[in-house]
Amino acid sequence: MAEALQFDTGFRYGQWFAERAASFPYLDPLPPQAGARGLGQGVILKEPVGVVAAITPFNFPLYLNLSKVVPALAMGNTVVLKPSPYTPLEAFVLGEVADAAGLPPGVLNVVTGDVAAGEHLTTHPAVAMISFTGSDFVGKKIMTQAAEGLKKILLELGGKSPNIVFAGSDVQKSAQSAAAGFIIHAGQGCALPTRILADRSVYDEVVATMEAALRKVTVGDPSDPKTRMGPLIREAQRERVERYVAAGKAEGARLACGGARPPHVPRGFFFEPTLFVDVASSMSVAREEIFGPVGVVIPFDGEEEGIKIANDSRYGLAASIWHPDPVRAFEIARQLQAGTVSVNGGGGGGPNLWGPFGGYKHSGIGREYGDYGLLEYVQLKTVSWSAGRP
Repeated sequence: MAEALQFDTGFRYGQWFAERAASFPYLDPLPPQAGARGLGQGVILKEPVGVVAAITPFNFPLYLNLSKVVPALAMGNTVVLKPSPYTPLEAFVLGEVADAAGLPPGVLNVVTGDVAAGEHLTTHPAVAMISFTGSDFVGKKIMTQAAEGLKKILLELGGKSPNIVFAGSDVQKSAQSAAAGFIIHAGQGCALPTRILADRSVYDEVVATMEAALRKVTVGDPSDPKTRMGPLIREAQRERVERYVAAGKAEGARLACGGARPPHVPRGFFFEPTLFVDVASSMSVAREEIFGPVGVVIPFDGEEEGIKIANDSRYGLAASIWHPDPVRAFEIARQLQAGTVSVNGGGGGGPNLWGPFGGYKHSGIGREYGDYGLLEYVQLKTVSWSAGRP
């Protein structure tokens, strides 16, 4: 899992961006327009934005560095990459690769630092665009800092993604997928399906299947191939998870499994796969992005209520649907406020490299990946001229 998500996927996107940029239509013709003053023609040019500040988080450092640096460079921009202070090494490697490849000095720049370094980039007059992945809390601050210079922004922010299991679907498959989905990278992923919504007719089966699956998860050394879930990034993050677990109990949610530090791995920032059930959509564990291996199961009655609960969030990054009728599932997908929707497990072969990724509401502004992701890193210029008089 780590090999696929941390390395392979990032390189696949990087290769796609590089190859697509070579054939990208940088000039689009405008339709000719005839009028009293003659015949007009023109083109739409796609030009580099300028200096792009790419600010990335700790959870998928190489993958996210590549997903910003490669498309920005491919569209003719220069880049200042500021990785998370907790995971700087992957950015240093990219800098070394750029030097080895003969990239001219100043085209790709790597800087490290904390909040002050980020704010210097977001407010510097030479920076034309900010591409940021992280929490909506920090995203709001970046918007405020960038506003003074009216900089272009691309924000991929947090999520509290619903995983909706409708009556009549394959409950065993959907519940096992739900259990596996929210513990990826110890829950440290913005698009992970942490809210499991189950139709009341299958609710007990969903809970029982998920609980059984989570109790089998091996927590421990991430270098051991048998390990299913490794540690959190640092102690502060584990303490944050513990505070949310305490809040969930206090608000009346029932802890079905997990909720503590695993006793068999006393060293490291480990936490058990944790499942809350009998959860109401108003509870903090159902509304806040915990960024840890904590999932919640919320019951609903009928499709209308399921859709309503799914959209009852300030986030809108991703969603999953499990439904016996694929046509009806597509109709439901159109009603969900989410940038990416997976139906019955999604397409095979991993992520579609052409598909844009981003969110509604507090989950961000703009889209990454695919042609739409490349277009984020350009300015559009319309040039028109007269082709003659009638």
